[in-house]
Amino acid sequence: MNENHPPLLSIERIKFLKKIESKKCIFDTLTELLVKGQSEVTKDQVFDALISREKLGNTTLGNGIAIPRAHLDITRPRAALLILKKGINLSSADKIDVRIFLAILVPNNNKAFYEKLIHEINKLLIMDKQYNFKNLDEKINTKNIELVMNLFESLFDKAFVALNP
Repeated sequence: MNENHPPLLSIERIKFLKKIESKKCIFDTLTELLVKGQSEVTKDQVFDALISREKLGNTTLGNGIAIPRAHLDITRPRAALLILKKGINLSSADKIDVRIFLAILVPNNNKAFYEKLIHEINKLLIMDKQYNFKNLDEKINTKNIELVMNLFESLFDKAFVALNP
């Protein structure tokens, strides 16, 4: 864990499910996870913000990964992770069903920095061998929640370091 930023994930904001029925159910689940342990924003605010962003364009990266995100009036960023055993078709460019949903809420007061951070996270997920789909899938399939949380926190650490060398 890097001391230059607060942890974005917590164990209570990670969920493993066998399958999910619809895109709406995905966003309902991500919303439930993102509002845990905070009182700055409501479920409706989080859900509406995630859906509004998704309407601007699909947030799938490919390789079974999506990064839904939203800007809200919050003091610090937070993330939630939803992992499906059986992916769902979200019309991603590579036609691979999405199994990994990394939802990120970022503060409105520093949009430019957090857009760069999300871009860096996307880049790492695509280019860094540690986070390639095979390695992610291997770690996720263990269903060891602490291992998964540490893996994604290391991803955030690398992204923050890349932006603040």
